[in-house]
Amino acid sequence: METEPNSAAQVDISGRRLAHNTVLNLAGRIVPLLLAIVTVPYVIHHLGPDRYGLYSLAWIVVGYFALFNLGIGPATTKFVAELLGKGEIEKLPELVWTAVASQTGLGIIGGILLAVLSPFLVQHVLKIPAELHSQANVIFLIMAALLPFDFASASIQGVLGASQRFDLLNAISIPASSTSYLLPVGVLALGFGLPAVVLSLAVARIVALVCVSYTCIRLYPALAHIAFDFRLVRSLLGFGGWVTVSGIVGPILVYFDRFLIGALVSVAAVGFYAPPYLIATRLWILPASLMSTLFPAFSTSAGRGDSEWIRKTLVRSLKFLILVMGPLALLLAFFARPALTLWLGARYASEGTLVLQIMAVAVFANSLAQVPYSLLYGIGRPDLPAKFHLAELPIHIGLVWYLVTKFGLPGAAAAWAIRVTSDFVLLLAAACWITQTPARLLAGKDLARSTAILGALAVGLAFLAAYTRLLLTDTALTLLLSIGFLLVTWRYVLNLEERWQIRLLLKLAR
Repeated sequence: METEPNSAAQVDISGRRLAHNTVLNLAGRIVPLLLAIVTVPYVIHHLGPDRYGLYSLAWIVVGYFALFNLGIGPATTKFVAELLGKGEIEKLPELVWTAVASQTGLGIIGGILLAVLSPFLVQHVLKIPAELHSQANVIFLIMAALLPFDFASASIQGVLGASQRFDLLNAISIPASSTSYLLPVGVLALGFGLPAVVLSLAVARIVALVCVSYTCIRLYPALAHIAFDFRLVRSLLGFGGWVTVSGIVGPILVYFDRFLIGALVSVAAVGFYAPPYLIATRLWILPASLMSTLFPAFSTSAGRGDSEWIRKTLVRSLKFLILVMGPLALLLAFFARPALTLWLGARYASEGTLVLQIMAVAVFANSLAQVPYSLLYGIGRPDLPAKFHLAELPIHIGLVWYLVTKFGLPGAAAAWAIRVTSDFVLLLAAACWITQTPARLLAGKDLARSTAILGALAVGLAFLAAYTRLLLTDTALTLLLSIGFLLVTWRYVLNLEERWQIRLLLKLAR
């Protein structure tokens, strides 16, 4: 494995590299997803509903305890990327090992708390059958012991992300993520029970941490020298604290609508609301892959003081998502009814079609928001997204309450769409203000042409929805519209460099 020379120029954040890394990150999410589709039914069948429910709840509880890391993982990525942007690689050991030590210490505290609380969680909070209490206690103890390793892993992985070495990161994370679905199948096939499944997954995560640590040391030999500077903890917590605020408020903004539907309408209504949400949010896999690439790239560029690159990448990333996520969202909205009918039946299609159509638009807006969100994190302003989320929370709760009362499930979807669209506008305005991005750049031909061609596709699909009723006809005409969209985009919207990058990506995909 090659080592990284001590120069800021070696951290490649060119358009080609960002596109290449986005594809790698996309693969890193798709491969485990496909394995989950294949393996989860086997695991459910062998564990049964009660044990699989316990298995799922245990990981959810551990996910909430991850808030104890106080955002130091993303903070490590940001500050490492800044150091690399400045070419100050000699400062890496103090930063990285201080972050790892801080994360490990917080993980130990979280693990002890989880171990102490596990009997109370098992017996009084979670509705776990009495015959599974002993297994549940063992599982929570295993996960409590795993927390320090999981916390440390977030900081170590941040070194590879900050270096734009997603090839190395995915070379480890894809097998590790795949193992998390394959190991339970193997352990159950050998006749072992649920505690053995959890223990095997914990061991696999620790092995992945060792692999990432070894890779980082090979990449940056200076990291072989362990050093600490605990004065850096204040900076790490200053950044990570705001990340934690978003981590606390975010789930409330995302899940409050389901809670209110269950309270104001019925639990059964939640069952009709959840599938459209599940389908629509699968589209997040692409912007999430882009965000993983952009955040450290913006951090590196901020370290270099390259404001022009930041502004240009902001516009180019928005253009990319408009041209990719826009058509996907429109097609999902157009085929919402047949998709729900084919998957779950006519009853779910009747209740969920309008919900899915609204959610498709909302997911598109939320996808665009990932670009200014990553930019603000990259330039060291995580406080702004957190403050926006805090401000949105009471308004969103009131809006959900009103619209669910008036319109039921479509009202809940509309409230979510209004919230994420407003969030995008706020984040974009803040990003443009902080980076001094002029309005003429956002109104330039790149975004104008992209928005215009997407609008033309929307009008065409709306015309089809109004005047055609046969699925076969709709599919054929939609295919023609999509081909026309691609041709016009290639000819009039993409520049020569972007076409060249697409050819390279297609070659990589093959």
